[in-house]
Amino acid sequence: MVRALLIGPEDDLLRSFVEAVTGLKELNLCQRVASYLPLAELGPVLEQAAPGAVVISLADYNAATALIGELVAVNPVLPVIALHTYCDQRLLMELMQIGVRELWFPPFNREQIGKALGRLLQQRVAGLRDDRRGSLVAFLPARGGCGSTTVALHTAAALQKARGSVLLADFDFHNSTISFWLKIETRHGFREALERAHWLDEAMWKSMITRVRDLDILTAPQTSVPMDLSSGETSAVLEYARRNYRFVLVDLPDSIFSSCWEVLEQAHHILLTATPEMASLYLARRKIAQIVDRGIPRNRIQMLLNRVSPNDLPPAEVEKFLALPVAACFSNHYRAITAAFADASFVSEGSKLGTQFSQFAESLAPAVKATTKPKTSWKIRQIFSSA
Repeated sequence: MVRALLIGPEDDLLRSFVEAVTGLKELNLCQRVASYLPLAELGPVLEQAAPGAVVISLADYNAATALIGELVAVNPVLPVIALHTYCDQRLLMELMQIGVRELWFPPFNREQIGKALGRLLQQRVAGLRDDRRGSLVAFLPARGGCGSTTVALHTAAALQKARGSVLLADFDFHNSTISFWLKIETRHGFREALERAHWLDEAMWKSMITRVRDLDILTAPQTSVPMDLSSGETSAVLEYARRNYRFVLVDLPDSIFSSCWEVLEQAHHILLTATPEMASLYLARRKIAQIVDRGIPRNRIQMLLNRVSPNDLPPAEVEKFLALPVAACFSNHYRAITAAFADASFVSEGSKLGTQFSQFAESLAPAVKATTKPKTSWKIRQIFSSA
C-alpha cells in the first residue's frame, strides 16, 4: 500500500478523485492539505505524515507546479502524482520536465490507478536496492572535439585517488579515445563484457578491465565492426559494475545512439560537456531537449564548460542560455593536455588544470552519493478510463 499526502483545494476534481479511490487497497490517503503551502510550512506536515507519495491537484496550475518543483528539488525520490481535468502532449511534457511521475485525470479508473501504484511500490524496492549500488555518472559531449573524454578521464583518476573504487567505462565504440590516449592494448574489454553480460564473475571481470594508476578502465573495442547491443546486456553490465564499484563513470560518444539511452536513463548525473562558444552551446541546448524529450528529468543534467578563457562567455550567461547549472569550468591548457597525451598519462595534479579536476571530483563525490534515483527514468504514465 502507498501512503499518500493529498494536496489541493476542495473542488469537483478532488471530490471525483477521492470518490474513485475510496476503498482502494493499494492507496491510503493519510492526510489532506487544502492549500499550496510554502515548503517551509509543508515540511513539518511531510515529516509527520511520512508519505510514500504526494498527490497534488493542478487546480491552481502555477502554484501547484511551483510547489512540485520545490518538492522534487529537496526529495527527488518522493513520487509526485498530479491530478488535472484533462491531458495533452504539451501538459505531459511540462510536468515531465519538473519531475512528475504520474498524471491522473477523469474519469478515474480504479484498476489502472491500482496498477500505477503497484509500479511505484516496485520502484521503491528498486530504490532501496539502488542505495547499495554505486553511483552512475554519464559524460556526454555537446559535440565532437569538445574534450568530454579528457574531462571524464581526469575526473575518474582524481575521484579514484580521493575516494577509491572507481570504474571508467568507455562507451564510445566508434572512436575508443581512452585506449588511444593511454596507449592501452588489450584483448578484452566492453565487447566481451556485453557478450558475457549475464554470467559475469570476479575472475572474468578482472580479465576484461585494464588498471592504470589504480583506476579500473573498461575499454571500448578496437574495431570498426558494428556492434549489435541489446538494452538487457547493457543493463546487466552496468548492474554488475555498480555492485562492485562506488562510482561508475561512463564516457559516451557525441551522437546519442540507441545503445546510449540505457546509460542515460540509469545515470544519477548526466554531465554535458561543451566549450563556451555559441555553436557548442547551441548544440548543447539541442542535446538537452533530446534528453528531456526522452522522459529523463531535466534536473539530472548539469553542464561542464571546457577550455574556458577569461574572455569567454561567463558561466552565469551560459546557465541563463541553457537553463541549467554549470557544475564546473576547466581552463584552456592546450600544452598541458598535449604533454599528458604524449606521455600516455594525466595532467599534473599540481597544475591549475589538475587542481580543477581534483576539486570537481571532490564536489561530485558527495553529490552522487546523496542522490538516489530509480534505475529507470521517470516517464509520466497516463491513466485512462476503460469507459
